[in-house]
Amino acid sequence: MALILVKFGIDHPIEKLKIKSAKKDDSIVFIQDGIYWNFENLSELTEGKTYLVKDDFLARGYTEEDANTNLIDYHEFIDLVEKEPKFIG
Repeated sequence: MALILVKFGIDHPIEKLKIKSAKKDDSIVFIQDGIYWNFENLSELTEGKTYLVKDDFLARGYTEEDANTNLIDYHEFIDLVEKEPKFIG
């Protein structure tokens, strides 16, 4: 199990590689410009559990209804950081 942090948008090839390499038990958190991955078909890209940081998503003008995956706040993000034994940033 690992926590994978994605902070760059869909034009960043390394981010796509990180997303595709995630395993079923991994958690992928999209922050900053990484939230734009919400509009890609994540279920085709990864088996990992996906999360959007709500504040970053809303700050870019989207609403909660626009989210195609789980929205989490920063406290939940910290919980994931503490829970996962490995981190890929």
